[in-house]
Formats: sequence, C-alpha cells, structure tokens
Amino acid sequence: MRESFWFFVVFLLISCRTSTGGEGKKSDGVVRKVVEAEVVFPKTLERRIKVMGTVKGGNEVLVFPDMGGKLVEINVYEGQYVRKGQVLALIDRSAPGVEVKPLPVIAPASGYVYLLVRDLGASVNRSTPIMGIVDRSNPKVVFGVPERFAPAISRKTEVFVEGKRVRVLSVSPVLDPTTKTLSVRASAPDGYIPGQGVEVEVVVEKKENALVVPISAVVGKQNVGVFVIRGGRAEFTPVKLGVRAGEEVETVEGLREGDTVVVFGASTLNDGDEVLIRRLTTSAPSKR
Repeated sequence: MRESFWFFVVFLLISCRTSTGGEGKKSDGVVRKVVEAEVVFPKTLERRIKVMGTVKGGNEVLVFPDMGGKLVEINVYEGQYVRKGQVLALIDRSAPGVEVKPLPVIAPASGYVYLLVRDLGASVNRSTPIMGIVDRSNPKVVFGVPERFAPAISRKTEVFVEGKRVRVLSVSPVLDPTTKTLSVRASAPDGYIPGQGVEVEVVVEKKENALVVPISAVVGKQNVGVFVIRGGRAEFTPVKLGVRAGEEVETVEGLREGDTVVVFGASTLNDGDEVLIRRLTTSAPSKR
C-alpha cells in the first residue's frame, strides 16, 4: 500500500515538471524548459469590428393622411399585401353641422401593411402616420460604423452578416451628427425579415502575406520581442508589431518565414535557455 502511494507521488512530480512552461530532462541530464512553438508562414490577417444592424425592406414607406380628422374606417389588416393606389382607410373631416365626404387614404406603394394606428375614432393629422408599407423583396441590412473606422469603409469593404458574406450597397458620405457613426447599407442573406436585428462584422483592415504570431508569443514592454528557437535554444528576437486582430498580431520586422517561435511558455524564458518543444504547430493561411 505504501509503495503504491509513493509511486503516485513520484508520478505527479514528473507530470508537473514536464508541463508547458516547466522543465524537462533529456538523456544527457541537461534541464530544458518545456514550451509550445509555431512555425511562422505568411498568411492573411484581417482586423474586424462587430456592430449591430437592422434588416430593412427593399422599400419602406409611412402612410400619412392628406388632411386631419378622425379615423373611421380601416380597410386592410396587418400583414396584408396591398397595391399602389389601393384605398387603405377613411378619414372623417366633418365638423358640427357640417358633413364632409370621408377622405380616402391611398397606398403610395405596393407591399405588406403594418399598422401604427389601430383605434377607430382616433384623431389623426398630416404629421401622424396611420400605417406603414414594406416591400419584403430585396431586404437590406442597415448599420453604423464608428467614427474612427469610417475612413476605411467603401463599397468594396468586406462585410459579413451572421457569418455570411454580403455586398455593400451604399455608404453615407457624412457621419450621423448624433451617433457619430457612418451609415452603411448592405444586402441581407436569405431568411431574415424587416425589423430583425443581426450581428454584422466589418473588415476594417486587411494585410496579405503577413507574418503573424499569437499575442501569447510577445514578451516585453519597452523592448518588445519573441523567442525564436534555433539549435535547441530560445533566442530573444526584437520585433516591430503591426496590425492586431483578436488574439493575433502582425510582426512587421524581426521575423523571417519559417522561424520557429515560442507561443506558450515564453514568459518563463531567458535569452539562450535550452528548450524542449512539447507541441509544434504551423501558422496556416487564413481561410476567411
């Protein structure tokens, strides 16, 4: 029983010393720090931002009466398809002692009706919309891009709605004075209805053939660098950083294609430490 206990203790100690960031021994008795590493190759790096968008119909209009009065008749129901020129409602403009023929409210466009005023007898005026008409064909997604990223946006910008690539249709030439965002309209994927909220990803910066490393590989604050493994030793290599995208960052200077960079355990290393690579991966080209 005691032998089993001590065997278990020794097993735990060996496991701890051979974990990432720990130390391991080879047959020559030299202590080497255990790390994970990645062979760096050029790839496409995209910097994206996420914003919320709203699905809009291909054409949406609000219906206003030509004159004020009381709503006495609604000839359509919510969700009904109407055609341009169809009578939607009647407005009573009569005054005490004076009867006037009800004023018809005419559909200015074809589409599906959604009601804003449902109560018969309600007072309406020329500034009060009675209902709306939406064309559900060719829906669009409308979203705002924060001011700091506005200069990077054009009709060629890559945009994804709920993960699906869509086409930018128009970009406002000015910022919204209230929200300080740039209004963008893009095509909507199939399966979405007007009024629905969607997540939008916008590619605001893109670098081709970039040498990219995980953020975990970067060490130092003033003297920034990574550890490159050469001849079994970790050599501190100063780098100049570029675009950061999520958990990855571009290295503009300092690395060469094919360098093996420590990506986990770098914070435990000193220049010249002998290392043992527990796991080696390759930076595959971006598929997005």
